[in-house]
Amino acid sequence: MTIGVDLDGTLSKAGLWNPSLTLPWWLFIFLVPLVFFMRPDAKAVRKINEMKDRGHKVIVISARPPWARAMTIRWLRFHRVPFDEVFCVGFGKGTGKRKLELIKREKIMHFFDDSRKMVEFLNHNSVEAEHL
Repeated sequence: MTIGVDLDGTLSKAGLWNPSLTLPWWLFIFLVPLVFFMRPDAKAVRKINEMKDRGHKVIVISARPPWARAMTIRWLRFHRVPFDEVFCVGFGKGTGKRKLELIKREKIMHFFDDSRKMVEFLNHNSVEAEHL
């Protein structure tokens, strides 16, 4: 089975992007490197490790901008967070729809997210999702 997991606020303890903030896009070039200093959430990593041990494929889907993918992969590897693939769909308007399209395309059977709103959106669109 393939499972999906959100990154910021789910695997990491804090989110890189707060949609209620209106910051210039160029500021994120300076904020993204700070993410390296954040440690992953131990509970979430344990759950992902359990899933990998059961043979599940793990796909990380983040609302980070696509240019942050390489740095995100390095962060996951540095902190020994297991994953099979990483997708950065970008934040802003339509993030939920982009995540949903990717979840369907990759045939993800279960998705974990810290956002209750996203979980409700995915469940409403026939994707089994839960708050982690």
